[in-house]
Amino acid sequence: MAASTIDFQNMHQIQALRSRLGDAESRRLGFIFDDERGVTVLTKAGFGFLIFVDTFGMTSMAEAFAGGYQCAAEFHDPAMEIDVSILGDNDRL
Repeated sequence: MAASTIDFQNMHQIQALRSRLGDAESRRLGFIFDDERGVTVLTKAGFGFLIFVDTFGMTSMAEAFAGGYQCAAEFHDPAMEIDVSILGDNDRL
């Protein structure tokens, strides 16, 4: 059964998420999911949550946002940016 098959390399992290958030909430947030083989695996978002929120002891939404922003800034790739000059006036926010 998929619920009892866990990626061995990330077993401790998956169990930590389940004990802190519960299985359903961890899945809803996209921190864990079942792959095509039915094995529960940890996502990068789940690993990031454990590092920035759990390990650093963040307790507020503002701290979590700042941690996410910091993480994104560290791994920013200018090649992935969208050239907004190609957008029409109706496409802009």
